Amino acid sequence: MLQLNEDILRQIVLYIPSQELDRINSANSIFFEAWMKQRYAKLSFRERDKVMKKLLLHLSDANVAAFVKEVDVQPWLVQPRDKSPRSLTENVLVRVSKFVDPDYTRKAVHQRLQKRLRKDIERVSSAFRAMTNVKTYTIDWDEESGYHPELYFAFLTPVLEMWSAQLLTLSIKVPLSMLPSLARVRMDKLEALTYTFSTGILSTDDIDHAHDGIVVFINNLKDTLSSLTLITTPTSENLDLSRIFGRLGTFPQLSAISVSIPFDGGHLPDPAPFVRFVNRHRHTIREFSLSSNGITRHNGSHRDCTEWVQTIMSTLDKPFPVLRSFGVALRPMRAPLDNIVEFLDVHSATLDSVSLTDRVLSPKELAQLFKTHEERRVLSTSLTRLQFKVDRLTPDIFGALPDLFPNLENLQIECSGVEGNAATRGYKPQFSAHLEQYEDRLKAWSLKNLTLGLPKFTWMSLFEQDLVKFFPNITLNPVM
Repeated sequence: MLQLNEDILRQIVLYIPSQELDRINSANSIFFEAWMKQRYAKLSFRERDKVMKKLLLHLSDANVAAFVKEVDVQPWLVQPRDKSPRSLTENVLVRVSKFVDPDYTRKAVHQRLQKRLRKDIERVSSAFRAMTNVKTYTIDWDEESGYHPELYFAFLTPVLEMWSAQLLTLSIKVPLSMLPSLARVRMDKLEALTYTFSTGILSTDDIDHAHDGIVVFINNLKDTLSSLTLITTPTSENLDLSRIFGRLGTFPQLSAISVSIPFDGGHLPDPAPFVRFVNRHRHTIREFSLSSNGITRHNGSHRDCTEWVQTIMSTLDKPFPVLRSFGVALRPMRAPLDNIVEFLDVHSATLDSVSLTDRVLSPKELAQLFKTHEERRVLSTSLTRLQFKVDRLTPDIFGALPDLFPNLENLQIECSGVEGNAATRGYKPQFSAHLEQYEDRLKAWSLKNLTLGLPKFTWMSLFEQDLVKFFPNITLNPVM
């Protein structure tokens, strides 16, 4: 029988579908190794069920745990086990205990709950101790539901200290009471941090006090941090992100900054500290993003901050010499585009990726952004990635894009509809028929991947099939 060497088998396994690999993993050690990597490389712990218990049992084997590279945890709710008296004697003892201590039932339930929590903590912590190759860790919190502080205390600081010498990427969203302990944590190699602020109805003073821990934690990353993403939730009523940026230091390796706040700007009432922070790092920033995520729930005490994007863009008056990627929420919706145009002009020699979100752009506005003057042709020809939003998708938009962006490789367009097709009716193929006039231009285009964000119409699959001949690597993503 012909024996293939390991190098050839490792190349072959790259092309085997996951379902097939699951079936043939026992045929060869190379196949088995690839199957284990695929099965255990990224693990999620979000529910207390039989599946998780079985997974934790497998992970007690160090050879299995060694395959884990990424862990995602959202501590779950635990229900105390119902316990009825098993005998007449026990029933009598329970009755006597209730008579002596009116809180006996509540205390007994609490004890049973604590017992289950301790078991969960020990099982998960034991599995984590065996994971010696984890590089990415996410700890998440559903702010709309209840939680057990014991699980967050167990899976935040102790886990970070255990993996301090190996983690490269970390994402944190936890209740504020967990943050003070972060001040003592030192991460030796952490490069990318995402932190989500969720402060609810807490006062400004309480928020500042609670955030001491995360500010110290971030500043302790000064020698390794290359990517910082800060997100605020709309439910954070009195959060002022300006106070956080005013306390952050300098990070020599920082190459990516991303901020996402509610579009009304209430969480950044004074953008000046943020602008100063960005300007301190402008010589190393390669990726810069400002995005929005809903509207702040506040009591009206915030002054009008809806111009936060415009204010930031107008005050970033010094160029970023190595900027490659730029993403911005075009807010307010009807604001002039002059500040964005100027920023794109200044960085036209280095940018290769641009993402323009929130605002519906007309073809005229797209031209304004990318091709008003001949010298700005440099930017449109250098872009390889582009994202924008239009009202209705038309064949003429596709017809204009190859000339405007001849070297584009990845395009993402979000739209509310498709020309000639109503949401509640069957699909009409006039769109592709009109697109045929641009067929030669589209085939000669460098585009490799097209993603369309559309409402979930009943005829989406037909529309996708109709466009495949023009865009072989098309993806349709339903959006709300």
